[in-house]
Amino acid sequence: MTVGQASLPYSRSAVKGRSKSHALFPWLLMAPSVLLVLLVTVLPIVQAVSLSLRETFFLEQGQFIGADHYKRFFADPSGHRNIVTTLVFAAGSIALTFPLAIGLALLLSRDFPGRAVVRTLLILPWVVSQLLGALMWQWVLSPNIGAIAYWLGKFVGGRVDILGTTNTAMAGMIVANVWRTYPYAMILTLAAIVTVPQDLYEAAKVDGANARQRFFSITFPLIRPTLLIALIILTVNAINMIELPLILTGGGPIDVTDLLGLRVYREAFVLQNFGFASAIAIVMFGMNALMSIAYIRVLRSEA
Repeated sequence: MTVGQASLPYSRSAVKGRSKSHALFPWLLMAPSVLLVLLVTVLPIVQAVSLSLRETFFLEQGQFIGADHYKRFFADPSGHRNIVTTLVFAAGSIALTFPLAIGLALLLSRDFPGRAVVRTLLILPWVVSQLLGALMWQWVLSPNIGAIAYWLGKFVGGRVDILGTTNTAMAGMIVANVWRTYPYAMILTLAAIVTVPQDLYEAAKVDGANARQRFFSITFPLIRPTLLIALIILTVNAINMIELPLILTGGGPIDVTDLLGLRVYREAFVLQNFGFASAIAIVMFGMNALMSIAYIRVLRSEA
């Protein structure tokens, strides 16, 4: 047996050892991030589920009561109103946000003087914090000093209290949310539009397609996956909304703007019913999961 033959088994084992270390190295790099995600997402969900199944005194868990908190929420008519109100708020926000975002993205995709300045100004609402945005809209919609209420009063010939009237409070809150969230959808849509090959538009022009036909046959199909991703994020954002109803209306008048997020806040931090609040939070989590799954299935079916 030669020296090379004697060292061959050792070389193979060394290669196997190195391959195993290379295979473990990516997992070692991901471990801190995975642990952090587990700590900030999975652990709170597990704790919320545990609290929702027990009687609570502040954050102290008492006896196991099963699904009593869930039964209480769904048996209460106010619980049904919270769900319907949240869905109306989310649907209204999405229905106004995306046409506005797509229209502005199409405008910003064109070359015109001052485009950089216009882009910066249109992105500002997303930069402003939700708290400051809500305080600004509280002032703008104020029946005493608000600019919008003042000009509407000129048309109707009287004092207009948008946030204090049951017929207009939800509309005012939706408009405030659209102002806050449209820049996010606009940025994603604009990024998708600029990636569409110009050759497709030129070929469509040669075939005699007008601007509307080019949008629906070329632009929209190619940016649809991006729109669905933005739709998932903004839907979850709307369902989990707390700041706007808390600052603008407090859930009123007569609970017409009492969203699920605000109900969770009130039950947990005002009434100290953490078990019941956790049950409502799990209901919100279920709504978010169902919406996301539905959107993802649509996204995969188009891939």
